[in-house]
Amino acid sequence: MKSRIHILRFVLGAVLVVASSLLLAGWWLARQALPQLDGEITIPELAAAVNVTRDRWGVPRIRAASLEDLVTAQGYVAAQDRLWQMDVLRRAAAGELSEIFGEATLEVDRENRTLGLGVAAEKQADSLDEEGRKILDAYARGVNRYIADRRSRLPIEFQILRYQPKPWSPRDTVLVGAYMYKLLTETWKMELKRGKVTARLGPELARQLYVVDSPLDHFVVGERSDRGGSPRGNTRAKKALMRAVAISPVERLSQAGAADELLARFREETEYVAGSNNWVISGAHTISGKPLLANDTHLPLAVPCLWSIMHLTAPGWNVKGFVLPGTPLVIIGHNERIAWGFTNNGADVQDLYIETLNPANPRQYRVNGEWRDAEIRRETIRVRGGSDVALEVTSTRHGPVVHREGGRAFALRWTATEPGGMTLGYSWLGRAQNWTEFRQNLRRVTGPAQNIVYADVEGNIGFSVAARVPVRKRGFGEVPVPGDTDDYEWNGYIPFEDLPSAYNPANGIIATANARVAGPEFRPYLTDHWVAPYRTNRIYALLSEAKKFRAADFLAIQTDVVSAPHRLLAEHLLNAARSAQPTDARARELLRRIPAWDGQASASSPVMAFLEYTRRSLRKRILETQLGDDATLYDWFRSEVFLQNVLRERPGEWLPREFAGATQGASQGYDALLIRCMDDAVAGLSREAGSNKLEDWRWGRYISLMILHPMARSGFLRRHWSIGPIPQSGASHTVKQTGRTFGPAMRFVADLSNFDGSLMNVTLGESGQYLSAHYRDQFPYWYEGRGIYSSFSEPAAEKAAVHHLRMVPR
Repeated sequence: MKSRIHILRFVLGAVLVVASSLLLAGWWLARQALPQLDGEITIPELAAAVNVTRDRWGVPRIRAASLEDLVTAQGYVAAQDRLWQMDVLRRAAAGELSEIFGEATLEVDRENRTLGLGVAAEKQADSLDEEGRKILDAYARGVNRYIADRRSRLPIEFQILRYQPKPWSPRDTVLVGAYMYKLLTETWKMELKRGKVTARLGPELARQLYVVDSPLDHFVVGERSDRGGSPRGNTRAKKALMRAVAISPVERLSQAGAADELLARFREETEYVAGSNNWVISGAHTISGKPLLANDTHLPLAVPCLWSIMHLTAPGWNVKGFVLPGTPLVIIGHNERIAWGFTNNGADVQDLYIETLNPANPRQYRVNGEWRDAEIRRETIRVRGGSDVALEVTSTRHGPVVHREGGRAFALRWTATEPGGMTLGYSWLGRAQNWTEFRQNLRRVTGPAQNIVYADVEGNIGFSVAARVPVRKRGFGEVPVPGDTDDYEWNGYIPFEDLPSAYNPANGIIATANARVAGPEFRPYLTDHWVAPYRTNRIYALLSEAKKFRAADFLAIQTDVVSAPHRLLAEHLLNAARSAQPTDARARELLRRIPAWDGQASASSPVMAFLEYTRRSLRKRILETQLGDDATLYDWFRSEVFLQNVLRERPGEWLPREFAGATQGASQGYDALLIRCMDDAVAGLSREAGSNKLEDWRWGRYISLMILHPMARSGFLRRHWSIGPIPQSGASHTVKQTGRTFGPAMRFVADLSNFDGSLMNVTLGESGQYLSAHYRDQFPYWYEGRGIYSSFSEPAAEKAAVHHLRMVPR
């Protein structure tokens, strides 16, 4: 017995020694990979010395004597902090992830190879103008110098996966841009689903589902006709609705006879969607008398975070802001004269064409009565730990065949993969000094289409959209269209001058949050993929308060978690409960708590969780009434507008049959439906929480934050490299838009009266290297909604400098 114990102790001791040795070796490898931040290094590719300082957050300030040297140094510094992330982004777009991750990423690679992002990026890189070529070459030189100098001390991910990064090229920078282009414009899958739903329901019911109009929209352009007509729509209803969502449920119900009148006007949206916020106000609304501008981009969250912050200076350049690792210059930010920020416009730049294949030869398709040979492209996907996968991509005159079903082939036409469609035009905005120059630089932008807000130190504010948006001969491309004739072809792109823009509006406020910016009087057609107006409406309501704003006030708006859709649903539930009560005592208790609820999607609120789960049940039951098992095909950014329309109008065609027959009318049937959905909700909450206690049903646990490293999704690495699960506040349509792995990827507030008073924050930190002090040092500020002030002026930047690195040519 004693000998067994000795053996067991020996084995356990050996295991501990091995484990400790492995941990120590991993720590040493990660430590060796950290970049040099102080002293002097030689960069032979430079023409003159470059100085790089970093502040306490690791944010670099790069000062160079020429733009090319500036960008070369930027490439080097970007690689210092984010080389592995840059490699993953270019691989993702090119369809080369499986080469390092194995079969887990094979479907992603197949899709991106089929789309031809790598082919399009190659063509774009080969056709760069002289200015673009110089900049992308300079950036690549900087990245490659870092790779060459650090070959044996690369970030630990390269060492764990046992591979070396390939040299960087201009094509790789274009690929990183293509990754974002796809993320922000991919709508063809929605259009494919919409076609199926429309075919099943018919046009009338489909129009109800795919609703476009909402009285809560705030149009930036197109509110009035060019002939000076009055605003379209029921302005009185819109104002009443805005008042309704601005006060609490208790106050509304206490207004005798007013609740039903207000409920009749509710048209809202609450489905989870991607998006961003930006707004700008003139000096008439600020304490300083100069404009304030805010932007927070809502994107998938991961480790490392998507954005980094840099301050770049050279003759003609003094720009600070947010950089996409792998691309040069600054995408969002400010210089000494202007500031700008983006939200996704949603312009429809993808169309699906139904191609007629030749039964005798499936590699031919019909064009105006004649058979034409399809283009066949063969790709090989290398799979780590497995056999290579051969991929054959078929393309028609419209683009690659991305889907096949029922003997039909669906080809995708997309502006990004058209010749010249992937220019990195947004990188050049930092050199503009005024509105005229800003608009001139926007002309070189091909996409993705963004709602761009602008402000300058002279007090001007503006709005613009820039992108290639197709002009269609027929239809709007909202569903797949026949491809065998020329009836649905594109007639070029909307001229830049005809895209939406505004300058110094009379009210001094411009805000966009992916909702509809172009009103009914605006021509030409942009899209109907507008996000619901909840966030935009809330932002306008807060900006319209009778007060003067400062930068910190904008941060409070960015982190606002008032959920208008759930407030409106709460009203419906309270009204339904006047005639009947839920069966489940837990539902009755939560219903009793609704009047005291403050309307916020707070992490600590069981009422918010109850309302959201009730909404999910309600949506599912209503959709299944007409769509049955195909209800999951309904994918629409304004789906909650449809849901609120149904609850307001209570049409019989959307009422589930089990509630239609046993009541005197559809209105009572909907009340019974709402009661049933409340019982569904508490059953779901209890099941998911594994508890019957209401206090265990706090909203934050159901929307817990997960920020994962691609290699650290479980076990030891997840505990150390990733973040979460952490309870969080917010919801799909609060200004602070949140999901489990989605949310504000950065926050930015520009103070045009004093740029040193501006705020800049990313989700985690500047560095993607685990042992860096800046791996996630910004996370507490981001999570708690605290601002980080951003030094910009020469005295402030010098005072903030903690690290000093001098780059010298050979």
